[in-house]
Amino acid sequence: MRLKIAIGVAMLATLAACTGPNGATGGDSGELSVLVVEPVSGATVSTPFTVKVDSSVPLGASESGQHHVHIWFDDNESDYLIVESNTTRITDAPSGQHTMHVSLRNANHSPAGAEATTPITVGSGGGPAPSPSAGGDGGSPTSSGADPYGY
Repeated sequence: MRLKIAIGVAMLATLAACTGPNGATGGDSGELSVLVVEPVSGATVSTPFTVKVDSSVPLGASESGQHHVHIWFDDNESDYLIVESNTTRITDAPSGQHTMHVSLRNANHSPAGAEATTPITVGSGGGPAPSPSAGGDGGSPTSSGADPYGY
């Protein structure tokens, strides 16, 4: 009986060691993860604001074969910002309550299987769209026609 308890405790300790903050896995477990570090969930921000992510893999230029992240607001997945580092600055964003999505992507832009969302409120001074700066690819977010945010 004591052996079964000891094995159970060892299994729980191993599981706890492989699980990161907010239940995210990564590192030695082989699973990919991405977390939004800043802004924190429920934060009220005004533009410009910084977005910081924590990824289980290095982020870099797509041309180098490294992963990167796509950031978008609400259900506008086709209007995303490409970010090739752990930090970027959003210079324009729609005012009001939003869900910010961060999706870890392979170099070919396909989903890598790790995503994070965080609710934020953009206060006064919010503009029509996110705009890349430090860490972005220097281009504009993609657009697939008219949308309420003016991306």
